[in-house]
Amino acid sequence: MDFLQKSEHWKRSAGRDHVIPMHHPNAFRRYREKVNAAIFIVADFGRPPPTVSNLRKDVVAPYAHVVETFEADDISDPYESRTTLLFFRGRTDRKDDGKDRQQMKDMLSGQKDVVFEAAGISGKGVNESTNGMRLSKFCLHPAGDTPSSCRLFDAIVSHCVPVIVSDRIELPFEDELDYTEFSIFFSREEAKKEGYMLDQLRSVSKARWVEMWGYLKKINHHFEYQYPPKKGDAVNMIWREVKHKLPATQLDVHRNRRLKVPDWWR
Repeated sequence: MDFLQKSEHWKRSAGRDHVIPMHHPNAFRRYREKVNAAIFIVADFGRPPPTVSNLRKDVVAPYAHVVETFEADDISDPYESRTTLLFFRGRTDRKDDGKDRQQMKDMLSGQKDVVFEAAGISGKGVNESTNGMRLSKFCLHPAGDTPSSCRLFDAIVSHCVPVIVSDRIELPFEDELDYTEFSIFFSREEAKKEGYMLDQLRSVSKARWVEMWGYLKKINHHFEYQYPPKKGDAVNMIWREVKHKLPATQLDVHRNRRLKVPDWWR
């Protein structure tokens, strides 16, 4: 911190024109408040307070997906080939909002056309998750220890329509992508109503599901990390998001140079 804050590059804007990747929820946690003028690359806003990290200045980036992208998903009737209605495989012993997972397990386990497995994704679990998602119409994404997890992006690259349960998730690239085109959302309260979520999913028509499946196939490249980066992939999209933050950053830099009492209006 001493080296950074003495740097001429840092002092010219008090760090406002710096970009710092902090994608793990606990990354840099003892020092975040000292560099909170910078643009952070984050997974979500589950841990830091809004005075440190927020959507106005920071960029939400996707987790790297764990399962392989479903490249050969070009069968004539994908709806009928996916025989599971709703799939989830993951740990249920989570913190904070992630505690809902155990309640959903109690509600969903044993239901017709539903696979809900409390298990990790290491070892053979990756293959089991891959196969499970590719055979499912919808993939459940409840909160983990923070609002987001890699499971959402595993669902996207598996072309399994994400079912997102959260009251406070923020999503990558949302100024360019409309997630309602390819995802279904439930509040935490709705998801814990007996039978409500399954009734809603069963009411989605085949035509609507196929439309969402097709949309997932068109946008899954935005969630691919690769080197060298390609136009429209995750790295390129992150830098596009940073570019979108620059006008507000430039405003802050210019105001900071002339204000005698910084942010007097707060």
